[in-house]
Amino acid sequence: MNITLDSGLKLLLNPIQAEDQQVLYQLMDEVYRSGYRYIWEDQGDWYVNLIYNRHTLHKELKRPTSHYFFVELGGKKIGILKYDFPLSPKELEIPNAMKLHRLYLHPEVHGKGIARILMDHCEKVAVENGLEAIWLEAMECQMQARKFYEKVGYREILTYTLDFERIFPEYRNIQIMKKNIVRTL
Repeated sequence: MNITLDSGLKLLLNPIQAEDQQVLYQLMDEVYRSGYRYIWEDQGDWYVNLIYNRHTLHKELKRPTSHYFFVELGGKKIGILKYDFPLSPKELEIPNAMKLHRLYLHPEVHGKGIARILMDHCEKVAVENGLEAIWLEAMECQMQARKFYEKVGYREILTYTLDFERIFPEYRNIQIMKKNIVRTL
């Protein structure tokens, strides 16, 4: 079932299915690399192959806590959104929380307010499910993403270093950011 987020923009979420793996891989091969190629010794080959292969997709789709979507604009796939709940990071306890796991948009649609609509959707889902917080991980070197998350109310609560050997050492820091959810009556 598709979720319409903005009928004027024709923006919707289309659940990813196991049979979509090749489409997902091709989309993310382009979208992920456009923003993260420079941090990897292999330009992201290892990561894209690990995260978007058939086995990983099947494993993620089987988790009852996982919600995984193509983001579509005017019928064209422009990115992905994945959130999991309830889920707490292994580095520290955030009870009764949602992880905004993946939000990637094609560079052609950056600056059009789509990420904000997706963040608002996540907050709505969190409120509907009685969650108290949303957390995410943002690469320290991705200043534009971090500034956006701060603008919409997320605050850094922990920085740690990824142990991915293929990431250049100067780009391995990642921040856990969190936003508390305010429920309105």
